[in-house]
Parts: sequence; C-alpha cells; structure tokens
Amino acid sequence: MMFRVLDIASKCILSGLFAVAMLAHVNTAQATSFKVLHSFSTGLDGCYPSAGLIIDGAGNLYGTTGGGYPCNCGTVFEIPAHGSETPLYDFTCGSNGDGPDDSLVMDQKGNLYGATIGGGSIGCGVIFKVTPDGTEKTVHNFAGQPGDGCVSLGAIILDAKGKLFGTTSGGGKNGGGTVFELAPDGTETVLYSFCPRRTPPHCPDGAYPLAGLLAGATGNYYGTTGYGGSRKNSGTVFELSGGTETVLYKFHGPPNDGALPQGSLIMGESGSFYGTLDFGGNAGCLGDAGCGAVFKLAPDGTETVLHFFTGKHGDGGNPIAGLILDSAGNLYGTTQYGGGRGCSGLGCGTVFELAPDGTETVLHSFERGNNGANPVGGLVPDGAGNFYGTAETGGANGFGTVFEITP
Repeated sequence: MMFRVLDIASKCILSGLFAVAMLAHVNTAQATSFKVLHSFSTGLDGCYPSAGLIIDGAGNLYGTTGGGYPCNCGTVFEIPAHGSETPLYDFTCGSNGDGPDDSLVMDQKGNLYGATIGGGSIGCGVIFKVTPDGTEKTVHNFAGQPGDGCVSLGAIILDAKGKLFGTTSGGGKNGGGTVFELAPDGTETVLYSFCPRRTPPHCPDGAYPLAGLLAGATGNYYGTTGYGGSRKNSGTVFELSGGTETVLYKFHGPPNDGALPQGSLIMGESGSFYGTLDFGGNAGCLGDAGCGAVFKLAPDGTETVLHFFTGKHGDGGNPIAGLILDSAGNLYGTTQYGGGRGCSGLGCGTVFELAPDGTETVLHSFERGNNGANPVGGLVPDGAGNFYGTAETGGANGFGTVFEITP
C-alpha cells in the first residue's frame, strides 16, 4: 500500500506557537449522489491508487495506481466517459520506474506525464511520458545528490512551451530536495536546492517538498516544503522567482497551527493561497499529532486556519491532498482518515466542503466496503457539478476505487 508520508515524518517534532485560527462548525450531510466507477483488483488494472485524477474535455478520466504487494509496480489508466477502466501502461519496477504517486498532466497531443517514486537508474524514480497508444518513454532519470533530485512525490506541471516543472523530496546539493525544470528534449535544470545553510536542527528555507508547484502569472512558482522552516521543523510556503527562493510562511506545528503540507497549493481571486496540513490542531489522530487543517495564506503573509479536523463525530482527519475552489468560494477536498468507522479505528476518510465562512460539511464518509476507503488523492470537477476521486483501499476487491460524487 502506498502512503505519501515519508518515514522521516515520525521524527518531526510537533509543538505549537500562536497562529490566527478559526475552528469551523461541522455539518454531517451525505452527498446527493455517490457511486463507484471502478474497483481495482490485483490484475492488469493495478491496485492502491494514491493519486488524484485528471479529466479531459470529453469527460475521460486518467489516473495512476501505486502498486505494491500483491500487485504490480503501478499503472497508468483511463476511464472513458460512460465506459469502463482501461489500463494504458503497466510499470515493471525497473529502469522505467516503479510506483507512480501523484496526478498526471496532459499536453495538447494527449500525451500523459507523471513521476514515479522508485525505479530508474539508481532507484530515485523517473519522469515518464505515456502516449495515447500506450507507449511509455522515460523523460528523465533522477540521479540524486548532489547534482540532481531524488523521489518526486508531488504532481508535475506543464507550461505552454512544453516544459515540465516539479519538486523532489530528496537529493540536490544539500540533500534537502529540489525544484526542477525539464525541457521538451529532456534536459533538466535544477532551479533550486533546499537547505543551503544547514542550521541545526532545521533548514530555514524549508526542506523535503512533498507537493507539486503552482505557477504564478509572472513566471514565478509557489510551493510548500514538508519540513524545515521554523525550529519546530513543520514546513513552509515558498515562492521561487528566477532561482531565488523566498519563504512566505513558516508553519509552527500543533496545537495552534499545523505541519506537514503534502498537497499542492491553489490560489483564490484575492491572491490568497489555500492548502491542507496533514497534522495540526489538538491531540488525536496519528500519534496524537493532531488531525490536520485547512489554511489560508493572505498576500501579506497572514495565515488563517479555516478548519481544524478532529476525526470525531463524523469529521475527517489528516488531509493529504490539496483543494479545489469553486466560483462561490467553497473549498472541496478529502481526508485520509476520520469519517466512518473502521479502518483500524482511525476512520476510513471523508469528502468535505468548506464554505467561505468556515463551516464544514462532510459530503461523504467512507466505511470499509464497496465504496472504498482512505482517499489520499484530491478531487477533480467536470464542470457539471460532479467531482471525481480515488480511494486508496476498500472497494469490491479491497484494492481501492475510482468514485463520482455529486453534492
């Protein structure tokens, strides 16, 4: 089973300083419609989808499975609109990569790009391309420290010139991860290596980015690091412009703030950033490190915690993925735990909506069974009011599902 929290998470010291916070009320309301589009098995369709989906203009869905025992090494798949799941490519755990971990991106020709967390020339993973006919090509083999990154956990993005941009959670000059650019011919440029000044016990500029990037309007990029920043080692929000990194905010950890951002940022019309934190809030959930949070970061650097998850009374816990924002200012996302009963007592996860005033509505609580459990990836909308996502476990065969939900 693929989980995106690195082993180093257990070593993260989580304690709190003051943060501006607003604990929202929770409404538990089942969604108007929820259905499973596909239940994964141990066959060619793969198992344990840990990434979100993308959708094209015709309504076709594309995603990945992470693989793992007793399955294969991961797949790229398509679910045509009103059709059944079709595997496009099956990884072999070798030089072509092992374990795709986050959402894909598609170019104008229908080619799909993504990253694996293992395989490649030295085991640091690869950036891959899968053409519409199912042909796979390795675009880049990560070579690790000091000249390259290692293990790209976040989703990569594509610009209008065909360049790919992303992050690695390790490697680089200092071993703290990188931001990279890949030209269409596969030439890589490391734009930034984290932790250039190792000041024990943390890296002031952040370290080990676990999420992908958000492209700004002026050629700059925004992202998060899972660790570093404050002396609580709880992560950062950063801006990268022309190779210069600026830390916009340093998380302080539970109880009054959060820690370990793993989902990509989104930006609202006001220029504020929105994101999730895996840990945060009061004791409870994983290792009593808090159940996570949704935060807003204003352009002036002021952080507001919009909601602290509790994992109790139907609320979710420990969001891994990022958010989506609708035109009315409502946020939508998933939590890995909380919600329904079961799943080792941690809960099987939720789909939630957060109104602009901070009121949370649980749209769906997963329970171990045919609907799936433990969503790790985020949601994608189709423009008609429906959202699509994946649950990493559960389903008819116990190996995860693709679902559709209509609030």
